[in-house]
Amino acid sequence: MQDYSRDVLALDDVQLELFVRDWVGNKQSKYYEVARFSGSGDLGRDVVGFRTAEKHEGEWDNYQCKQYGKRLPTDTAICELGKILYYASQGEFNPPSTYCFVAPKGLNRNLEHLVFNPSKLKKFLIDQWDKYCRYKIIDGGDIPLADEVLATVNNFDFSTVCRVALEDILSDDSAKKVLFKFFGADPGSSPKGVVPQEILDTESEYIKQLIDAYGEQEKTIFAHHGEISAHPHLLQNLDLQRERFFDADAFKRYYRDNTDPSVIDLVEQDVFHGIADVLGEKHSETMGKISAVMKQAATVQTSGIASKYARVPVKQGVCHHFVNDGKFKWKN
Repeated sequence: MQDYSRDVLALDDVQLELFVRDWVGNKQSKYYEVARFSGSGDLGRDVVGFRTAEKHEGEWDNYQCKQYGKRLPTDTAICELGKILYYASQGEFNPPSTYCFVAPKGLNRNLEHLVFNPSKLKKFLIDQWDKYCRYKIIDGGDIPLADEVLATVNNFDFSTVCRVALEDILSDDSAKKVLFKFFGADPGSSPKGVVPQEILDTESEYIKQLIDAYGEQEKTIFAHHGEISAHPHLLQNLDLQRERFFDADAFKRYYRDNTDPSVIDLVEQDVFHGIADVLGEKHSETMGKISAVMKQAATVQTSGIASKYARVPVKQGVCHHFVNDGKFKWKN
């Protein structure tokens, strides 16, 4: 996979925040909601991941984005950390559960040492409050480290302060969709589908129509898929069709998770138009129709970034998805 380090380093401050917001937003299993705060009223927050519906009144993580031409300096970082603890002491929000510096160029050595030694970071913030925080949190203001501010600092878990390195983002699967959005990154090939042993409700419609087609071919009626067990050639065909269905399912899920919905829409449009004429022809029996459509689907040239990964079973499986979704029927 191409290295996008230089591309991320070329983002300006606002673009970096938007990039991080999208990246954090892709961590859907971790966060209830993600928000970006900007401007003079951000109160020390950049990108926030709320872990619960309680938002700022519950657990939340702050991603402090700093796009510098050099490594993040100590004074800037200490002031930002002091700012968010000050506003937490004023009841604006709970202190963050995790405070992450997102600095693509990295942290300077002194700051990195402090971040990896939480007790030293705490002591440094307290000892250097007047120098780095007292007169800088609010323009023209004077915020001494006393009373509720000191209590908040003392109660804060400094082990939750961390750095997010550029390689941490680029190696995270959650970043694939963002890299595609910002830089047109190729997400790579999708995994093969896994066919469950039992037939799922989510595949019931195309399976039902296949079973009807089998019955038509055998000149009998199968009430459900279990009744074809005495026909090995039908079981073999059903296994083949299900493999195609789940290959297409894995393909669609992968590219919807890692690119944009338009990527899959383009593949599906190409497949549909590629088979439309064959689909509209007269066929003496349904299995003949299915076979003809499958042969045609295999030859369709799809377009877009996912086209080179659309294997033959994927394109054939997309046809079963069309049937499953009611776009057309195998057996009319």
